[in-house]
Amino acid sequence: MSAPRCLIAGAGRVAGGFVAPLLSAAGWETLLICRNREVRDAINAGGGLWLRVTGAPDRWVGRVRAISPEDPELLAAAAGADLFATSVGPSSLAAAGRMLAPLLGERLEESSAPANVITFENHRRAPELLTLGLLEAHPQLAGEIGVRLGIGGAAVWRAVSRRAVAEDGIRFEADAVEECYVDAASLVPGVPPLDGSIPGLSPVRAFDDRIIEKLWIFNAGHAAAAYLGWHAGCRTLHEAMSRPGIRAAVSEIVAEARRAFEAYLEIYCRPVPVPSRPPGWILDRYTDPALADPVVRVAREPRRKLAADDRLIGPAIACRAAGIEPSALATAAAAALSYADPSDPQAVNLQRELELLGPAEVLSTVSTLAPQDELARLICRSYHERAAEEAAL
Repeated sequence: MSAPRCLIAGAGRVAGGFVAPLLSAAGWETLLICRNREVRDAINAGGGLWLRVTGAPDRWVGRVRAISPEDPELLAAAAGADLFATSVGPSSLAAAGRMLAPLLGERLEESSAPANVITFENHRRAPELLTLGLLEAHPQLAGEIGVRLGIGGAAVWRAVSRRAVAEDGIRFEADAVEECYVDAASLVPGVPPLDGSIPGLSPVRAFDDRIIEKLWIFNAGHAAAAYLGWHAGCRTLHEAMSRPGIRAAVSEIVAEARRAFEAYLEIYCRPVPVPSRPPGWILDRYTDPALADPVVRVAREPRRKLAADDRLIGPAIACRAAGIEPSALATAAAAALSYADPSDPQAVNLQRELELLGPAEVLSTVSTLAPQDELARLICRSYHERAAEEAAL
């Protein structure tokens, strides 16, 4: 009997540093749809990848192959797949949906068994963005979604700092956290992953609570450390968190985000979805020297991270609703707004908009905060203070 197969759109850090190892350990084959020929060749040369988890020796992950989206064999591979997934980044989900649409159509035509798609994107609207692309390319799939085709999100707690092609293949570096929750309410029951065939993917019904917790508590501090570190001239998160001033600021941001999450649970009468994670556990994950996590990786795409439902503005809005002044989160948002790394196209474009329109107008577009909103004023005040400090240097 052949091993079950998962077809993943994307061969980035999360796909290679978390999903493929998880599937391999469960006896699955992983087929990564990858446009980068160098990465494909590195994976296919050995039929797998190397994973370095902090505190453990390098580990070979087998039963992994890569395929080009233009490969004529892809359609046949999709027809025999037991599970589908994405790991492309939120901004590429619609394109991934258009690419996956004919593959999913073929799979549902060739087999009477339902299929699920998991979006490993750590984004609240990831399934929606993917679905838009799917239906644009294959409108007939609309009748299958929720019946024979499930599309659900995933909240991945592992941090994967890098992917690199080396002489002996492709290597990924990650921390040791293996926690991952999937949206059971949006997936078709009785088939992977809801059949229990992949230990490590924990199905939950109140998935939105889990993804909000991940974004607001872990990702808010993660992003803040990167933005504050970049402004201080740091190259890695470990270097940034080694500075007492930045560590203290990030600690305050995590505490504020935690209060926002607790307020959210209380307002919506939710049970606490997971055991409370000590603040020290969160901060220690940012400081792991073995990861050598570059600040530019964590800080990339500031426009997306300043969205109203994302990691900085989302908890700040929740704080305001609960009567808490989000001064620390506002400082982090201002640091994100003024992030200007020249290698990040989104950051470069954001700086152009700031020059033309000013921070209040940009926030109204990026974060949907009205200029007269008190949160917008807090962020703008911090933005101008930072600009004045940097101009005085």
